[in-house]
Amino acid sequence: MADAPVLTNGNTLSPMARAVRRLVLLDRARTALGGAVCLADILGIGRRAVNHKLAADRGLSAGEIAAVANALDQRAAELIALANDMRAVAA
Repeated sequence: MADAPVLTNGNTLSPMARAVRRLVLLDRARTALGGAVCLADILGIGRRAVNHKLAADRGLSAGEIAAVANALDQRAAELIALANDMRAVAA
């Protein structure tokens, strides 16, 4: 029994770990969406304000996270449509 894994869930993360995860995900979203300018447009803020959020100088609200997630969903749908068009041309 000593070798059995300890079961955990997302609620066991420290507040600092949650904050870091949010920043990492925001940075990954910035890359996936095409850069800080696009992310700034989605959030309705300036590019420099995005940099401040990524540097943890400014907070990131749940609403902002939801807006970025929605933009990622839209981008994913556009990429799927493009992939389908490419397959149609290849056939």
